[in-house]
Amino acid sequence: MNRTPLFPFVLLFAACATSDVEPREETAYASLVASMEELKAAQKRFGAQYETPTALDFGANGKVTIRQLSLDGYPGNTYVRCRFHYENNTGRPVLRSLVSLDVLDADGQMVASQVSVCIFPTPRAIHSGTFFADELRTQTLDAHVREGWTWRMTCKTEFMDEEGAKAN
Repeated sequence: MNRTPLFPFVLLFAACATSDVEPREETAYASLVASMEELKAAQKRFGAQYETPTALDFGANGKVTIRQLSLDGYPGNTYVRCRFHYENNTGRPVLRSLVSLDVLDADGQMVASQVSVCIFPTPRAIHSGTFFADELRTQTLDAHVREGWTWRMTCKTEFMDEEGAKAN
């Protein structure tokens, strides 16, 4: 009885079966590397555009100071991260302030937004001269890959009356 070893044929078959996979994997890897390089370049441009700390005065709604601002994440999940503090410089007790970080496309249309509700966990006002610190992360939804995209912050404040209730 003739016994031909099967092992060399199995190896040959396996090598032939995987030869199509390697170029696709290399292409996917090259695409990922290119995407990461593009993101690194965008992060560098973003970091060079904005100086921190930056104070934004919202008049009768208070003041927001941006302490850190960056473009973070990875391809497919990129976001603007902003560490800030809200200062009640209104001269009135504040019930809460809503600070938002919006991402806008090249046409000025909002593509994403996140809101921080600046409120103390106890039922008391944010008195004049008091600070509230937080961080916002807003997805870019790939708006950052096109020229002309931007971001903005807004602040809307709700005041308290003398009895501690919401005032207009």
